[in-house]
Amino acid sequence: MLNLLQELKSRPGDRPELALRLWFGSLALLVVFAATVFNAALPLQVVDPRWLQGLIQALLSWGFLPLIALVLLQLAAVLNPESSRLRRRRDRFSRLALVAALGFALLIPLQLISTWGSLNQQASGQNKQRLQGLAVIGQLRQAISAATSHQDLASRLAALPIPQSGSSSPADLALPFPQRQRNLLEGLARSEAQLTNAASTAAPIPWPGLIEAALRVIPTALALAGGFFVLGYGSRGGRKAGR
Repeated sequence: MLNLLQELKSRPGDRPELALRLWFGSLALLVVFAATVFNAALPLQVVDPRWLQGLIQALLSWGFLPLIALVLLQLAAVLNPESSRLRRRRDRFSRLALVAALGFALLIPLQLISTWGSLNQQASGQNKQRLQGLAVIGQLRQAISAATSHQDLASRLAALPIPQSGSSSPADLALPFPQRQRNLLEGLARSEAQLTNAASTAAPIPWPGLIEAALRVIPTALALAGGFFVLGYGSRGGRKAGR
């Protein structure tokens, strides 16, 4: 970088000075982009789909910065074509632009994968809650079946390590205990059947969520990928034509 700075400063005229400013402007944009993406990537949680979604969002939101940096660098090379160091840097960044184009295009399937993983996590959490509910129903059934009176039932329920829904109503206590016991067991059976059916039902493919995720990413990702490809490939084509 110091050699490039000395080379540009040693050339007379306004164009080398403008080329130098464009070069430093492109570097500043690249530093801002790298710092922003690095901050979004911390802390590393590769197995968490939400982490990947946040990183993809940062890349898409700030991906225009390296694109503008590449434009500035190519303008600097045009303003000062005599600088071999500046041309080499332009050529190097143009090759990297083709890699960036592929990377931004790959963000589309990565977004779909992360969305799928996030939806699966939600489904797993719901299934875990259903299993916990079935375990609570089992404890309640055991306590209700073993109780011999209203008072005994209240004592057994209070001893369970589960949240209590409150005291029994006067109408419940007015019932004969066997009838109340039977009503409670029937209610537990209905709740258990609902949870069991929900747990055994295969979760459908979340097409709406996947389509929504794709629509959020595809326009920006394709625009950035196309921009990097045009700048990278166009720069290569221009160099070959110049030869």
